[in-house]
Amino acid sequence: MNANEVVLSEPASPATEFPSNGSVHSPGASDLKASILLVDDRHDKLLAVETILSTLHQNIVTATSGKEALRRLLKEDFAVILLDVSMPGMDGFETAALIRQRPRCEHTPIIFITSIGNTENQISQGYALGAVDYMLTPIVPEVLRTKVSVFVELHKQTQLIKFQAEQLRQFEQYRYQQELAYVADRLEIETRRNRFFTLAQDMLAIGNFDGGLLQVNASWTKTMGYSEEELKGLTGFDVVHPDDREKLTAGLTALKSGTALPTFEGRFRHKNGSYIWLEGTATPFLEEKLIYIFTRDITRRKEAEEKIVHLNRELEHRVAALTEANAELEAFNYSIAHDLRTPLRSMSGFARALLEDETANLTPLGLEYATRVARSAKYMDSLLLDLLAYSRLARAEMVPGPVNLEEPINELLTVLDQEIRERKAKVEVNSPLGEVCAHTPTLKQILSNLIGNSLKFTAQGRPPLLSIFTSKHPGFVRLWVEDNGIGIAPEYHEKIFGLFQRLHDSNNYPGTGIGLALVKKGAERMGGRAGVESELGKGSRFWVDLPAIEPSHDRK
Repeated sequence: MNANEVVLSEPASPATEFPSNGSVHSPGASDLKASILLVDDRHDKLLAVETILSTLHQNIVTATSGKEALRRLLKEDFAVILLDVSMPGMDGFETAALIRQRPRCEHTPIIFITSIGNTENQISQGYALGAVDYMLTPIVPEVLRTKVSVFVELHKQTQLIKFQAEQLRQFEQYRYQQELAYVADRLEIETRRNRFFTLAQDMLAIGNFDGGLLQVNASWTKTMGYSEEELKGLTGFDVVHPDDREKLTAGLTALKSGTALPTFEGRFRHKNGSYIWLEGTATPFLEEKLIYIFTRDITRRKEAEEKIVHLNRELEHRVAALTEANAELEAFNYSIAHDLRTPLRSMSGFARALLEDETANLTPLGLEYATRVARSAKYMDSLLLDLLAYSRLARAEMVPGPVNLEEPINELLTVLDQEIRERKAKVEVNSPLGEVCAHTPTLKQILSNLIGNSLKFTAQGRPPLLSIFTSKHPGFVRLWVEDNGIGIAPEYHEKIFGLFQRLHDSNNYPGTGIGLALVKKGAERMGGRAGVESELGKGSRFWVDLPAIEPSHDRK
């Protein structure tokens, strides 16, 4: 071997470094858990909302102030934020404004939850701060879970797309690095041998300081659609997207000064007129005034990222539509119930007039028809009154205060004294019942429905026996109304608290099916909840949880 000969070994093929099957495992949406942030200065309200959302089986994080919520957001991303408006120090609106100032959280859905502040200005302020919804307590658990689950599922899908895109990017980067190493070794060998550029893996090119391509490999022609001669006759400025021209100019300036570009990306025009995304690295050789370029096609990854942006926009539109639909539904519900009473009163009045003044002129069949009309009108009026009461309860502003439970109960028993005597009922009140934080009119409405039901739903021939008592728990008082009535099968314990839910024929047990819905709504509006313990034929024990009086509210 001559002294001037150089022995070069061929580099190992990068294919031996790749995973054997090239597969990328990614979890399904059900494998992921989203985080939900609850922000409220009251622990009882946090517990109530956390209990409602626990059935979603997601990560629930709580914060008792706006500052604590901001600290949480520094450490973790959340699918949705449930934010109380009225908090000491920094209220919900101030907290939301600071959240939106952080780029990382500027698109995180925020649902305002409050028991006060339902004026149009306050609601508009909430939506102006980027809120996707504005809910008044007490919250309907099904509605809250439904709304939160929408954001949770969207967050999961978004995270899944990001995860898959990242896995694909890492795998492509791994393959690219392996191929780049192979190309670099090959290029070094060929350069040392005769300074001639040969074909290499991936998209490898040599360019000049004017932005032109002096030599390209076959991957360039395959990716860009141009022939090798066409590519050599073009510069980067001929095919770069207009929006990326300035970035290309800045990169070329840096390369001319001897600064390598560890990574760059941009859109370049394919021969068919479409644009593809390229990502790569570029290294200058100042002595030769050449630029060595290594690139790859990342169009699919960019399309995935654009799909995420599109999904976020679609979510915003859906949330806006849902918010508008909820407002329209509330207004329609109240309006239809209110407006229907006017023609109903006329119908009821004419029916009573027929029965009182024209009985002698009516046939037996006409008399029966008039009686049915009057009875139906009376029932319909009761139904509309209950529906209006429910609507007012859902919309009204409540300011809870200290209430001694014995006062409204004794007042209600006095009102019901005649009915209690007629039914030969026995009512036991186990004093003292204690004090709670409640809205007195709403509490009276709840008690009226529970005691009225206990007197009504009894077996024939069995005098009603009622027991009213309380049990104290950390942060709340549980009020019990126990009876010896017909009882309720366990499978109906949740159903009976829904609107228009009846388990019995109205002829035997009259009613509209709204009473227990009012009980549940009223309890939730006061920061509590309601439920029942019962078995068929063994009586019922209805309970209502209400916030206990804090020590600072104790009356001396």
